[in-house]
Amino acid sequence: MGRGRVSSRDALILFLPETAERPVRWMRVIDSALVQSGEGANWLAACGIAALPDQARVLLVPPAALVTLHWMAYPDLPARQGRAAARLAVLASGLVPADQLFAAADENDDPSTPHLIALASRSDMQHWLLWAQHHGLDPDIIVPAPLLIEAPEKGFGRAIIGGASVLRAQDMAMPEDMALPELIADAPIVDVAPGMVEGRAIAALDRPPLDMRQGDFAKRVRPALDRRALQRIALWSGMILLLLLATSLIGLARQHSEASRLDRDSLALAQQILPDASEAAQAQIELEGRLAARGAGGRAFTAPVAALLSAMQDAPGVALTTLSRDADGMVRATLASAKAEDINIVLLALQAAGFTITATPSQDPGGRTLAEITVHA
Repeated sequence: MGRGRVSSRDALILFLPETAERPVRWMRVIDSALVQSGEGANWLAACGIAALPDQARVLLVPPAALVTLHWMAYPDLPARQGRAAARLAVLASGLVPADQLFAAADENDDPSTPHLIALASRSDMQHWLLWAQHHGLDPDIIVPAPLLIEAPEKGFGRAIIGGASVLRAQDMAMPEDMALPELIADAPIVDVAPGMVEGRAIAALDRPPLDMRQGDFAKRVRPALDRRALQRIALWSGMILLLLLATSLIGLARQHSEASRLDRDSLALAQQILPDASEAAQAQIELEGRLAARGAGGRAFTAPVAALLSAMQDAPGVALTTLSRDADGMVRATLASAKAEDINIVLLALQAAGFTITATPSQDPGGRTLAEITVHA
């Protein structure tokens, strides 16, 4: 289930059995009070709901037989280093390689107090979490079963948790069927009422004595979205966009103003020659026409040259050897070809395009035919 911030106001507590043949026991908690309990995986139907609330907290209680508890004291080390040393020591004491085990430590910050370490196999941890995922759950907390029994000052406390009898002492915890007589000896055993166990389980929703959801098995929590931060981001983004838009508009306005000023200045200059001109664009067209008529201006050169090059495309054997322009606007060029007929093709094309041409034939030392031509609109 996806969650943001979890809350113990609505919670589900699951007591896992030691073997698959036994049923799971569950408790539904609302406002720190037990409202319903049962066995099996039908807790939703039994509670009359389709799904747990998004903010509900899930506590998983694995069986005592599959989690061993160790109390390790390192009074000479700072609390953080002591916890790390205790974890390493417990992993090293396991009957299987350390890479197959998982050790979780409590949050004890008092170096003089023994550190509590819970040891389980990694495969069991994976199995419990996969089982929960299969049932649509992502546990927030995992607390070993013996820690739900309050340890008496002397002897053992005994309670039924998840269908199994569990013993708990000040520095020892185990299933009752695994307790050796030498360990118990004549120590008194006090039976703990089911209500006491339920109360400690409910209290563990907010203050777990040890949470095994840490390290490699820590719950991945999606970061909660800060609405105020999102509003600030949206506000600043909008302001930046407005500033960019304003900057663009100011730039366009300046460019328009500068273009208008240039048009006015150009029109004022053009009116010295064309007094009746009222627009800069029209004045430019009329001025270029006058210049072209006099053999000057940009068109007086580009138009004949463009026509010449276009005509040469129909005569691949013709080469342009020189190109120049006289002061009066006359375009001069020298054409060379192995055949005079090819040069004639170019000349006829220029005439067909409306240009006035002259041509003076000659021959170069290599025997090619040359034609010195002039082109005028």
